[in-house]
Amino acid sequence: MRRVLVVANQTIGGAELRRELDRRVKAGECSFYVVVPNTAAAHYHVVPAAGGLVPMPALATGYGGPATDEEATEEAQGRLQDVLAELAELGATAEGSLGPADPVDAVADALATRQFDEVVVATLPTRVSRWLGSGVPDQIQRRFGLPVTTVVARG
Repeated sequence: MRRVLVVANQTIGGAELRRELDRRVKAGECSFYVVVPNTAAAHYHVVPAAGGLVPMPALATGYGGPATDEEATEEAQGRLQDVLAELAELGATAEGSLGPADPVDAVADALATRQFDEVVVATLPTRVSRWLGSGVPDQIQRRFGLPVTTVVARG
């Protein structure tokens, strides 16, 4: 059975990730572990810029983001439960958890207690993605030696 680690937060309910996971289910027997980095409210929809992080206007993203860290955690937990339910509907074995805010640390935590054959990283579009801007998929591949598929949400 192929073991797939999925790392996603704000894009976890997106059509692009859904198609990628469905493709893997249809390709053969596999199980999923979904880790949702527990991002602080202040880091939703920000882009790297000289001198720090610049918040994206709500109009640019279509979503103003959570007001508090507690709200961000509740939203992340809700997205996790939704994707686990979707995977169950597809007939896949799936479990998951919230992880550290840093996606590379979240992968490290998951790998501390489990083994995976590959990692799927779902991220915001290039123009707003902190993960792509800081090379998260490449960092994961280099650090852990696992193949990484990057799924970029359309936006």
